[in-house]
Amino acid sequence: MKFEYTRRASGDFEEVVERVKKLAMEEGFGILAVHDFQKSFASRGIEFVPFTMVEICKPEIAAEVLKKDINLGLFMPCRINIYEKGREVVVSGIAADMLAGFTDADLGEIPDRVAGAIRRIVDGASA
Repeated sequence: MKFEYTRRASGDFEEVVERVKKLAMEEGFGILAVHDFQKSFASRGIEFVPFTMVEICKPEIAAEVLKKDINLGLFMPCRINIYEKGREVVVSGIAADMLAGFTDADLGEIPDRVAGAIRRIVDGASA
């Protein structure tokens, strides 16, 4: 099973980052952080492609998952990466449905529900 869901996007890099944030909020996620890796790396003299990570969370779902297995917090918050590969912008989100394979806890439909939302965000940002 793949740990990510990836699509090529249309538009310029910053437009795609903004679409990801907007779509995540429309899906009911909060934006916890936005990391500009290119900028961070540049401050240390490292050249890197444009790469932004958007961390998103739905606290109600996160709390429910953590009550079942607190170690699943290692996979939280959900992350969506936007980066340039060659001349293309790529959007990649965590495949949350794979979480069930990392625990003996019964997570029910939560992983599929979160994975569906992330796929919608990635697909929408890629349009």
